[in-house]
Amino acid sequence: MKEIYRILWIISILIFIIGCIEYNDDIYFNGNIHDINSKIKKVKSVSLNPVPLEGPNYGRIAVHDSLMFFMNPKLPNHFFNVFNLDTGKEIGLFCNKGQGPNEVAAVSYIYQFFEEKNELKTLLFAANENVIIKWNISQSIKQKTTVIDSIIPYSNNRGVMGARYNYIFYQDIDTLFTYIQSLPINDEEASLPFYQKRTLYTDKTLKDYPIYRNSIKNGLAYIIPEAFFNSNDTFKPDGTKIVQAMTHLYQLNIIDTKTGEINGFRMHGSPDFSIFQKKKKVINTNYVRIQADDQYIYATYWGKEPWSNELPFINTIHVFDWNGCLLYELISDHPIHEIWLDNVRNRLYTTNMDTDEVFYINLEKVIDSTFE
Repeated sequence: MKEIYRILWIISILIFIIGCIEYNDDIYFNGNIHDINSKIKKVKSVSLNPVPLEGPNYGRIAVHDSLMFFMNPKLPNHFFNVFNLDTGKEIGLFCNKGQGPNEVAAVSYIYQFFEEKNELKTLLFAANENVIIKWNISQSIKQKTTVIDSIIPYSNNRGVMGARYNYIFYQDIDTLFTYIQSLPINDEEASLPFYQKRTLYTDKTLKDYPIYRNSIKNGLAYIIPEAFFNSNDTFKPDGTKIVQAMTHLYQLNIIDTKTGEINGFRMHGSPDFSIFQKKKKVINTNYVRIQADDQYIYATYWGKEPWSNELPFINTIHVFDWNGCLLYELISDHPIHEIWLDNVRNRLYTTNMDTDEVFYINLEKVIDSTFE
């Protein structure tokens, strides 16, 4: 009888160990996971302020002061159209589509703005041409045509099956951070995404920032393997941190750009990385878009099953500090599909892709100084 109990005890220990291994974040995540502190969360209802625009506004947005940019797929010959928020009028069309001189087949979204010599600029990655474009927005508005400061050759092969950039963040005159996206290795597995700190003009790697340790093999998952670690990312304006709002986990990842330290913040009791090992289990879509300033992180939250054709009624914005504390849950009176935080006017702009309506939240009236 003692021998039977001993065998059962050993089996129990083995089952416990195997269970711990399956759910051990250390296997996959290259940092510490902390519980999101939501005990101090305030829930607030917010009314969106309409922004009347005259013209074909549609697509992914970016805003700086009085300028509103749309990466507009409905435009036949250009990638962006720009509006004056004070007048509502369209300023012009910029960045030419095509294969001729000063044209590219495709470009990345606008991820941030920066200034050089009092001129507003942004970086765009053209993957087909393997170049990074430094777009001089101030001169483009002034001259009413696309003005490019630099077209910088960039190899898109980073040793990961021809990986390409998902995000480009400008840090200073010759330094940027690039996100190398996950690509399929086979039907069951994909390469690991990671960040690199690089030179802008000489195409050199300065430092790698590995976020994950191991890939997850599962060809029967509800989503494709290269989507397991999907996230919406943004850059802290002071250049010290990158934040990732994970698409399929209730989790933020905050990367220190100086030290390379990575910390994850996950809601207590929500699924961990082992959910991607399940066969054909429906996995929620959690964070959809993200923006940040030097104090707060703003992420639109869905937290339900993925949608197919019709866009869902997303109207929840989670506001975190840079320590991973959930401070606010903002509930809007209109659906939110795209967002952009304008640091100049301290407004969070939103769009309704079903109606092409544009709104903004005056953050000075919503976010108080309680947590500062």
